[in-house]
Amino acid sequence: MMAKPDIDQMPRTELGKADWSDAQRDEYLRRRRARNWLLLGALAAFSVMIYGIAIVKLHEYGQMW
Repeated sequence: MMAKPDIDQMPRTELGKADWSDAQRDEYLRRRRARNWLLLGALAAFSVMIYGIAIVKLHEYGQMW
């Protein structure tokens, strides 16, 4: 009879070495850096929008100033 696999055991993954050239690695890092800055900008814009809405609503209902 075949033994059941252990359900709690994570599957093993094999780590490999990337076969990227220096130019490909530089391009990847440049794109990742640009994406990170874009995400930071989007998060900042969303935060400012929420903060602005809160200020307007608080002022509108007389709870501020």
